[in-house]
Amino acid sequence: MLSNFKGKPDQVPPPPTPAKPNVTVAPSPSSSSPPPRPAEPGPSSSAPARPEAICSIGSGTSIVGNITCDGPAQFFGHIEGEVRGSDLLIGEGADVVGNVIAQEVTVRGRVKGTIRAVRVKLQSGGAVEGDIFHRSLSIEDTALFEGSSRRVENPIETPKPAPRPQLAAAESVA
Repeated sequence: MLSNFKGKPDQVPPPPTPAKPNVTVAPSPSSSSPPPRPAEPGPSSSAPARPEAICSIGSGTSIVGNITCDGPAQFFGHIEGEVRGSDLLIGEGADVVGNVIAQEVTVRGRVKGTIRAVRVKLQSGGAVEGDIFHRSLSIEDTALFEGSSRRVENPIETPKPAPRPQLAAAESVA
């Protein structure tokens, strides 16, 4: 039985009570969990602090579609689609086919597509086939890069497409 998984071994857990809507139950303090961080001052300081979650895609996982992570992310599987996040690690054995957009991107696996990031690191074993738009780029000796790189002030912003001729003609008539 799992009685010594939480609490003292001789304690019997209380019977479950039905949950009420909009009621939050705080987890019991544990000696192995880090102390909660104080909320940072700012516009959302009235909201309770949330622990930072790390998005992770394992090596046996294959995803077709776009992925957006609010925080840091680690990818070790196969992804076909656009990947967005703040701090992305394309790990060893990972294969990303599509665009990668983030504040910081570290590539140890393979990326086939455009990377747009403030800081890009191609580390040992990493391979990129495509263009890199960056503010800072580092490439280790054993990394592979085939494509073009361009330093831009704000690489995360995608360039706006030129207006279509139909729209320009419609605006001149009005």
